[in-house]
Amino acid sequence: MKKLSIIAFTVILSFNLGAQNNVVFEPTWESLKQYESPEWFRDAKFGIWAHWGAQCEPEADDWYARNMYIEKTAGYRFTDSTGTVGTETNRQYRHHLDHYGHPSEFGFKDVINEWKAENFNADSLLTLYKDCGARYFMAMANHHDNFDNYNSKYQPWNSVNMGPKRDLIGEWSKAARKLDLRFGVSVHSSHAWSWYETAQGADTEGPYTGIPYDGKLTKADGKGKWWEGYDPQDLYEQSHKANPNNIVEWSWDSNLGVQTPDSAYITKYYNRVIQLWDDYKPDQIYFDDFVLPLYEIDSTLGLKMAAHFYNTNTKWNGRNEAVMNTKMLNEEQRDAIMLDIEKSNAPDILPDAWQTDECIGTWHYNRQMYYHHRYKQAAEIIPMLVDIVSKNGNLMLNLPLRGDGTLDSDEVKIIREIGAWLKINGEAIYATRPWKVSGEGPSTKKSTSPPDFWKQSFRI
Repeated sequence: MKKLSIIAFTVILSFNLGAQNNVVFEPTWESLKQYESPEWFRDAKFGIWAHWGAQCEPEADDWYARNMYIEKTAGYRFTDSTGTVGTETNRQYRHHLDHYGHPSEFGFKDVINEWKAENFNADSLLTLYKDCGARYFMAMANHHDNFDNYNSKYQPWNSVNMGPKRDLIGEWSKAARKLDLRFGVSVHSSHAWSWYETAQGADTEGPYTGIPYDGKLTKADGKGKWWEGYDPQDLYEQSHKANPNNIVEWSWDSNLGVQTPDSAYITKYYNRVIQLWDDYKPDQIYFDDFVLPLYEIDSTLGLKMAAHFYNTNTKWNGRNEAVMNTKMLNEEQRDAIMLDIEKSNAPDILPDAWQTDECIGTWHYNRQMYYHHRYKQAAEIIPMLVDIVSKNGNLMLNLPLRGDGTLDSDEVKIIREIGAWLKINGEAIYATRPWKVSGEGPSTKKSTSPPDFWKQSFRI
């Protein structure tokens, strides 16, 4: 009887696995709800992200390609109907003047030309990350700056044609596969249309008053320049009227003065993403978007991408092992796509696997964080990891690279300390599943100073 029960269980299990393997996903929420989080992701728990691209060349903080065109300090917000402009000079605009020149003469397109990534070595970085406990790795394929870090067929402004003149995603991918690390890519470029609108501006005072920045330049303007033959509008996408409210509106609300992208922009974006997925075959893709890319404009676009990711991954692996992350998903949508929570945490255990993306400093490299030793330390990151894992989540930690493609000494120290703790306590992290409650009772040890977490044992 015992043997028959085992055989019956095996048959049922095999049938269920086979049914999952044979799922064909359609581009609808209902069909995509058949998705199940892959075990590799649920087991991995800790990943490293390289939020690295041309905006790291100045080593001057986040959103450089937008903020370098803002003359005065600006209080723009994501959903406010008005943007406030201060009276003090914007520090990134000042940095640009001091290091490169005026944005009318030396725009972000020219910063790209300065970026060489001369000391970048994907093999050595990923060897370090794996040794320090990372079970998966993510590289940034593009940011809001609209520059592709791969051999893009649809975006001529890419890292193979200019800047480093290297297929950076290709190098990351090969290094990850060599080390048996799961590989992911992040995509942020859907918002370039509105994000770059500051490049349409001009100074309001001083010797360059009224002289337009370079956001409206076209291919014809490049004769005799280093970028001859390339159209800056493929990068900046500023052939439309800018929003007068000086805001970044993430949900494309036309009531706030936002002009929505045209069909050519949307088609190009879709083609770039599909090529990225098909050519580099990542295990994971992350979108810096609410619900789905361009969801408020075309609700079907992201669903088509999700179905394509899941179906092609099934062909590659025999079953669907893909992970697609987006933000601000409701409970029903989380059955189809995996939730990502930026720089925060779930309040309690979530029924489906999820991810926090966090950074030890700013998203893009900021040398001031290093000079003043202001990174999050291992003693702060480790409890964060433990709490996230206890709630059924993963932590993807960004270690921003310098423009040349290297880590600074503070970053190396922090990741090595995390790795030392994981070598001792990894059994309580990797391949675990949440208990009935995520946190229970006060600590039995009182301390007035931060504990030496990487030398202590932790129980979840």
